Amino acid sequence: MHVLPDGVDRDLHATVLVVDDGRERAAWCEAELVLVSGAESDAIRAAVASELGLDREQVRFSLSHNHAGPPPSSWNWTTTGQEALDRYYAVLPSLVAGAARAAQLSMRPARFGWGRGTCHVAVNRREIAPNGRPVTGVNPEGAIDPEVLVVRIDGVDGDPIGSIVGYTMHPTFLGPSNRLVSPDWPGHMRHVMEQVTGAPCLFAQGAAGDIGPGPKGFSDDLRAVRAVGGQVGCEAASVWLSLDVPAVRYEHERIWESGAPLGKWRAVPIDEPSPVVRARSFTIDLPLGEQLPVEEAERRLAEAQRTLDDLTAASAPAAAIEAATFVVKRASMTRNRSVAYAGRTSTPVELHTLQLGPVMFAGVEGEPFSATGKRIKAASPFAATWFGGYTGGWVGYIPTPEERPKGGYEVDTSPFAAEAATVLETEVIAVLKRIAGPD
Repeated sequence: MHVLPDGVDRDLHATVLVVDDGRERAAWCEAELVLVSGAESDAIRAAVASELGLDREQVRFSLSHNHAGPPPSSWNWTTTGQEALDRYYAVLPSLVAGAARAAQLSMRPARFGWGRGTCHVAVNRREIAPNGRPVTGVNPEGAIDPEVLVVRIDGVDGDPIGSIVGYTMHPTFLGPSNRLVSPDWPGHMRHVMEQVTGAPCLFAQGAAGDIGPGPKGFSDDLRAVRAVGGQVGCEAASVWLSLDVPAVRYEHERIWESGAPLGKWRAVPIDEPSPVVRARSFTIDLPLGEQLPVEEAERRLAEAQRTLDDLTAASAPAAAIEAATFVVKRASMTRNRSVAYAGRTSTPVELHTLQLGPVMFAGVEGEPFSATGKRIKAASPFAATWFGGYTGGWVGYIPTPEERPKGGYEVDTSPFAAEAATVLETEVIAVLKRIAGPD
């Protein structure tokens, strides 16, 4: 029922981490946006690569998938403010490249540690409503991925440089009634981490295609979104504070006679290899389902748009405008899928991998489901693996075969064939095993 925001809850940020092991340099850029096109992602990566003297493959661009900011440039079904939206996305490459330059200029020798925690604020969102309709809501019995992965990066002087936090949950806490620009819960999680650590935090979204924020979501309650972001942030901060960087083990040193005989222990450094930095891109061909012909998709969208415009001009009741807006959004998604995939049987999807020592970050375009992410992480040969979507452009949902028969938004709007998630899982695991093998 509204198009433009009334204000700002918290600014949207792009965060850039630049790492170098003496042989290879890589940059990870993360933005608090919902989606970008493949062309927009390529432009940002090209700008960062040019600024830092890197190849495109050495630049990773990922998103938190935040829904409480500007819409994707091609999804403006209201048509209001399109010029401003186009200019916003056009300036992003220079803004992110500027952050990358600042990161590179501030580089210094560092040490590295990682750990895991768990947080259960996320909820499976594949709900069957009381009327039997599959909806994007709350499914308390459904599976989630509760892992919180934390990477701690300190200078050799012990001062913190930054952190990486991975968690799997859609940033859709703020819903249709929210009228403020906000980074949603990941932004509030980052705020908590940065208060505790005194250093920037980069967020890594997981395979969140079927995971949402629970019954308090889809609201405009800022206290609640701050609370859920704070819960993830507090768990991440607890893990961060528990890490010894560099790694040590403790052994008994002596008995210290005081008011009581004190058992004094000492820290003994653990010899570890220097962290390896390795950034690579791979292409995975995913099978497509049949798409509506482009001409028919365009006709349906134009008809739906006319209906919405007429209702809006006539100041129709809110329920009628909401219903018409839903039809336009779905018709727009269908048109976009038809333009991109009609007449094709498969499409290439980029898999980007970034190895930081024993930790592997693997990300793909699109929105895989949490079960795919958990299976990939379990089969990975690395000590720790984080797998997620929202890396590079956006290609749609990638539902698992077991969820296909249930239907619903994620299934209905996916351009992929039923076996696509299985292909993705198999190919990603194979790539990770190749990377971990001998050079």
